[in-house]
Amino acid sequence: MPDWLTLHVVALVLVAALFGGMLMFAALFTPLIHQKLPADTAVGFTREVFPVYYRVMGILALVAVLPLVPAQAYWTEIAMLVTTAVGFVFANLVLRPQVNAARDEKNDGRFRLLHRVSVLLNLAQFVLVAIVLIRLAQ
Repeated sequence: MPDWLTLHVVALVLVAALFGGMLMFAALFTPLIHQKLPADTAVGFTREVFPVYYRVMGILALVAVLPLVPAQAYWTEIAMLVTTAVGFVFANLVLRPQVNAARDEKNDGRFRLLHRVSVLLNLAQFVLVAIVLIRLAQ
C-alpha cells in the first residue's frame, strides 16, 4: 500500500485537476462558445457539453476523496469534495433540465433566474474546491 505522502500528493493533483478544469470551463471555454459560434449552434453545443462537464467534474471530485480517506485527518476536505460532487449531480439532473425547458419555452425571466442559480452553484463549488486545494497544498 502506498504511504500517506504519496496518497496526499495524488489527492493534491486530483483536486488541482478539478480546480483547473472548472476554471478553464467557466472562464474560457463557455464564454468562447458564445462569442465564436452562432447563437443556435452555441445553445445546442452547450446542451451537449454541460452533461459531460457535470459528470466528469463530479466523478473527479469523488475520485479525489479516495486518497484522503486512509489518512483519517481530512474529513472537512472530504465533506467539501463530496458536497461539490453532489452539486454536480444536482446541476446535471435537476437544474440543467429546468434551464433547458425555460429556454425552450422562451421564458426569459425563468431562464435568467435558473441560469443565475447554476452560475452561483458553480461558483460555490469552485470556492469549495479552491479551499480544499489550498489546504492540501499547505
